[in-house]
Amino acid sequence: MDWAKSIAITLVVFGHILMPFSKWVFGFHMPFFFMLSGFLQKKRTVRDEAINSFKSLLLPYVIYNVYLLIYSLFTGEYASNYPLDMLWGLQWNLSMACRPMWFLLSLFIMRMVYAALPRRGCHLLAVCCILFVLLFHGDAPMKPEMNYFQIFEAVICFPFFVMGILMRQYQAEQVLDRLPVVDFPFGRRPSVLRYVIIAVGLAAGFCFMGFNGSVIPFRLQLSSVPLFYLGATFVSISLIWFIYETFRIRNTYIQLISEGTLLIFAVHQSILWPMRDVIPDGAWSALVMTIVVILLLSGPVWLARKYCPVLIGKMK
Repeated sequence: MDWAKSIAITLVVFGHILMPFSKWVFGFHMPFFFMLSGFLQKKRTVRDEAINSFKSLLLPYVIYNVYLLIYSLFTGEYASNYPLDMLWGLQWNLSMACRPMWFLLSLFIMRMVYAALPRRGCHLLAVCCILFVLLFHGDAPMKPEMNYFQIFEAVICFPFFVMGILMRQYQAEQVLDRLPVVDFPFGRRPSVLRYVIIAVGLAAGFCFMGFNGSVIPFRLQLSSVPLFYLGATFVSISLIWFIYETFRIRNTYIQLISEGTLLIFAVHQSILWPMRDVIPDGAWSALVMTIVVILLLSGPVWLARKYCPVLIGKMK
């Protein structure tokens, strides 16, 4: 999970750099994040979940939004409506640097729903969410400017959250372990067939995304809803399989980035935004800039983990 979360947050930063490949990243990076969130979610009572999620999501949401609202004063983006819209969860009306915080509100809603409903009720609700998006996507009331507390993103992405829960329940990340392994002189290695299956899944997912067109969940922009769900599901599950098969070595730096995903998610735009005009177009320059941002924020993550864990969604 450390590797998966680190790759997920890297994809988030990578996708927020203006480049021609953003379409492919936006098609699955947030569904992938919600799937991991569901995979890691524990079943709690409503009361316990409310307390836990308030500390790990809502409190950081307020702290980071205050920081980002102050930041918007210096960039000239601040408007008088910002404080009230922040309280209403209308991230659409805030500055670009504030908008990534929609993830915390949507995840809070998902956690509370999961705590309140039995597991089968969550499965049924996930199906209802897909039907709702099919029926009302692009129509009232699914408009970004009416998206209080980011509930529509929660509706769109709740099925991926439930998929993550089901993957954990049935240990779906270990499905490929049932395939044979091959003995090499330097040890046992997975059969090439495992990676063939992963490659086919990724290819199918990206094929669906290619036919779909532009996808931006925050803007409630999905083009074809069936292709969105198919593409994001195939790529996300295949990526989880690839990470499980490939990255089984613990690494302290990766663990640090994994623990700091909330901080990186919250403030990376405030670092990226001033640099957009000087970042050359192209995948390689975007990748280098992504690595630079992750490296720059690893220091604040280490400090937060040591001295102010609330900034990474934890309490002492």
